[in-house]
Amino acid sequence: MQPARCIAFIGVVTVLSLQLTAPAVASTDCSPTVDDRSFASAARLRALNATVAGFGVRATGSPAHDRLISWLERRVDRLPGVSVRSEPFAIQRWKPGPGFLLSGGVVPVAGAIPYSEPGLRTGELVRLPTGTPITAENARGKVVLRDFPALDRGYLAEPLLDKDMVDAGKAGATGVVVAFPFPHEQVKGYWDPHLGTHYRVPGVFVGSDAAARLVAGTRTTIGVLAGRAPAVTRSLIATLPGLSSERIVLDTNTDGVGWVQENGTVALLALAEHFARLPSRCRPRTIEFVFATGHLHRPAEGSEFRARALDADYDSGSVAFAFVLEHLGTREFLPQGGSLRPTGLAELSGWFAGSPVLAQSALTALAGRAVDRTFVLPGSDPPVPGRVPAQCSFGGIGTHFHSHLIPTMAMISGPWTLWAPSFGSAAVDHERMRRQVLAAGDAITALAPVPREQIAGPYLEQRQARAAGAPTCSHDLPPEWAPRR
Repeated sequence: MQPARCIAFIGVVTVLSLQLTAPAVASTDCSPTVDDRSFASAARLRALNATVAGFGVRATGSPAHDRLISWLERRVDRLPGVSVRSEPFAIQRWKPGPGFLLSGGVVPVAGAIPYSEPGLRTGELVRLPTGTPITAENARGKVVLRDFPALDRGYLAEPLLDKDMVDAGKAGATGVVVAFPFPHEQVKGYWDPHLGTHYRVPGVFVGSDAAARLVAGTRTTIGVLAGRAPAVTRSLIATLPGLSSERIVLDTNTDGVGWVQENGTVALLALAEHFARLPSRCRPRTIEFVFATGHLHRPAEGSEFRARALDADYDSGSVAFAFVLEHLGTREFLPQGGSLRPTGLAELSGWFAGSPVLAQSALTALAGRAVDRTFVLPGSDPPVPGRVPAQCSFGGIGTHFHSHLIPTMAMISGPWTLWAPSFGSAAVDHERMRRQVLAAGDAITALAPVPREQIAGPYLEQRQARAAGAPTCSHDLPPEWAPRR
């Protein structure tokens, strides 16, 4: 090819590439917000949420989880224009089973601590007060009794529960019993830690009524009737083409328990149905819906692996922003008189946003849909000067995208009911959930034609700083197995 022709050819290819990736402007007859008259009603969101919860405990890679993923796949695959693919992950599955406790008689168990070791063991019951480390000197050969950490919300206890289970295994303890200050019926089936790390000791939760029967020094048998086996789980990635191939990525996880964790699947379904109904001229960008696996087995955290892929793609101009939705419509329950009681208010929520344009879109959308008790925040952890980004955490799986310096928003709450499935449908206000999802849809619609550089704001400089060697957030995932010693 002659040099002049070669240059002309390169120019044509460059123009075509820019046309494929640059966002197009939506037609002037497209609505600037979601039309709530045609959007899924609160009753329909509740019905979808009931279906998701109806699969039971969706432990990662379990038959119930597999059935939910297949159900989601069928629903999005039949939407006009949507294509679906899977990303598989090999894991060592923990199949849930009941816990057992015999200590001066049979003691009712609220549930097995997730990923605790299957089997029966016997030893003397020893109560170790909060703050006392579990060591070989005070726990070897014994069943350790711990109080559930006294914290504002239950999800904040995960690092402490995880540490106790790891330390008990290293110390050679026989098992761990964690006693809640709430009655058995409220904490039945409680599921945390959700790291997916297989522990080396059996562990169980008990309610306050059962805990009152436990006496230190009593010979105690503890058991977990669960199973471990190799399995394959998968994330679903559904793509709805727009006028540009540049992507808006919406993400949630599929594994969960109860009505709260994870009802983000319902939000993504409703949003996928809405955007698929629109004419293509009203979708300036392609929308990618990620139904990720592995949040209850975090060595295979699908959101993290998707974030890594987007990080690698971002500088090519193929990604606009990510938006994560979790734990929607939640009602506030607080401790009162030895149990969790509804306050009549919505649970406090965060809408995290990593750039000024993203934050403004969140504020506008929240006001437009009258969503109260929600705070637009730049992060949930203390800022570290010199690190990019200065705040790593967005409170949940939005962290994976933000910490990989993908322009990110994340909507999330952390109620007491998050890991306590016994509250059922009472944990969720579906009218509020609908307003939240409509607000999310409004923000996506408003941002769809905005230039990528404006959306990104400080993320672009942060990516340059990272490339130049600036410290950044950790992307390490939990180990699949706890240490033995």
